[in-house]
Amino acid sequence: MFVFCRVSAQGNLQFNQVLLIDNNTATVPAGKVWKIENIVYEAVPYFQASSGSGTCAPCNGSSQMWTSYTTQTCQVPSTNPMTINGIKASAGNTGSPLWLPAGSTLAGETKTCTPNAGSYGNSCICPPPSVTAKTYISVIEFNIIP
Repeated sequence: MFVFCRVSAQGNLQFNQVLLIDNNTATVPAGKVWKIENIVYEAVPYFQASSGSGTCAPCNGSSQMWTSYTTQTCQVPSTNPMTINGIKASAGNTGSPLWLPAGSTLAGETKTCTPNAGSYGNSCICPPPSVTAKTYISVIEFNIIP
């Protein structure tokens, strides 16, 4: 017994470019598809005052003098690091690629952390008012050749 099956493709794929998508929404152009290859989570270190008393007015308007601090890391949670077509999503952990057709939108997520300002000993710890971590998404763009 012989079984014949014919498969018809919609077109061939031709490599076009590699993109690095951050928190700015990007759209897959007409005649193209995107293949998500990897997601990188930026880790931004900052100082977090943890205890103390007194005053330290010069530090971002803080009125607290701190006796100790810890180093913290601001990072986007890996549960939903990107937004696809307006919906928070995760690529999962399957090792399989994620393909986006023309017209799809993609953006990485961000997380903003607000450190405590204060002084440590005689020196004022003046971190920025906030730090923001981003997600970067590595994408390969292909042209669809009919």
